[in-house]
Amino acid sequence: MNLWLIFRMALQRIRAAKVRSALTMLGIIIGVGAVVALISVGQGAQQGIDQSLSTLGANQISVTATTVTGLTEQDAEELAQIEGVLQVSTEVRGPGSVSLGSKQENFTIIGVSPTYVDLANPNVAIGSFLSQATAAQSGRTAVLSARAADRLDLTASDIGRDISVNGIAFQIVGVLDDADGFGAGGNVYVTQTVARSLFAKSPYVSLIRIQAVSKEAVSPVEFRVEQFLRFSKSVTNDDDATFTIFNQAALQDTIETVTGTLGLLITGIAGISLVVGGIGIMNIMLVSVRERTREIGVRRAIGAKQSQILSQFLMEAVVLSMLGGVIGLILGQAASFAFSRLGDWDFFIDPTTVALALGFSAGVGIIFGVWPARTAAKLQPVDALRYE
Repeated sequence: MNLWLIFRMALQRIRAAKVRSALTMLGIIIGVGAVVALISVGQGAQQGIDQSLSTLGANQISVTATTVTGLTEQDAEELAQIEGVLQVSTEVRGPGSVSLGSKQENFTIIGVSPTYVDLANPNVAIGSFLSQATAAQSGRTAVLSARAADRLDLTASDIGRDISVNGIAFQIVGVLDDADGFGAGGNVYVTQTVARSLFAKSPYVSLIRIQAVSKEAVSPVEFRVEQFLRFSKSVTNDDDATFTIFNQAALQDTIETVTGTLGLLITGIAGISLVVGGIGIMNIMLVSVRERTREIGVRRAIGAKQSQILSQFLMEAVVLSMLGGVIGLILGQAASFAFSRLGDWDFFIDPTTVALALGFSAGVGIIFGVWPARTAAKLQPVDALRYE
């Protein structure tokens, strides 16, 4: 008896008991579907996070002032001279009342230095960003985050119009794309020179962005930056520090660690469904052996070998498990596609995930199908024929 014939016989037995077969496969379907969906969603979410962080720069460090006088322009100039630092940019931040026509909202006004574009790499959806030319720093131009533009009911046709920021007119030159992590709140970007006149913060800055020469240089640069600032500001106790340091690369590593741990946890939970499904298959196959005892006796009496009986019942268990795996795979990918649309990340099918899902399904069928198959194969023809 060849494998193709055994496979066809297994399909016939499954079709003969459709409802029971469907219920038997349910555990496998849920387990495989959950594993595939959760792994795909995790990979898609991780990809989206990586893309967002890459736009912010993995080789960057942010130093934020915790008091109004916590950081100065002089600090930024001296930090730019530290070994491993490629360039720096500074920001001045403060609240502001912004109005366009009859609409008025309160936003965060961010004044940026000419090198901000090189470090932050903002994604402009409409128009352009502020000019990098130092001479243009005195110009009253503004760029809005997408959320700020939405709250002001701004459209593409409004590019070039004036908005009022704390009673001063600014020309709108662009709107950012919030999807890349910029403008997640209601932000209005202006030049740092103009922002100083709005907030009277000279020579203090709210934030210093530091770009290291490479991702590998981030940690040593961060150490040197912290040591320099603690020394220059005579900080001996952490509670006395007037600044905090944020490392983009460390955040990315933390996120990857957390998502990896969650992935393992979720996969483990879904794996329990596979085990439960396998036990269901074993249970149904044992019942099937009892129901077909006389059939087994007849086949043995006319010359069927133990290996052929074993192969038939084992094939039925594997086919049941594989069918459940295929259905679970399809449902899992469908769920992953739906989540990718909701989460606004790219949908992709990972061949490794597909192979693992089908491999686990086949493995469950073999592992939990061996005992019923051996039980069937060991039946003695005389006893089987007399079984009622």
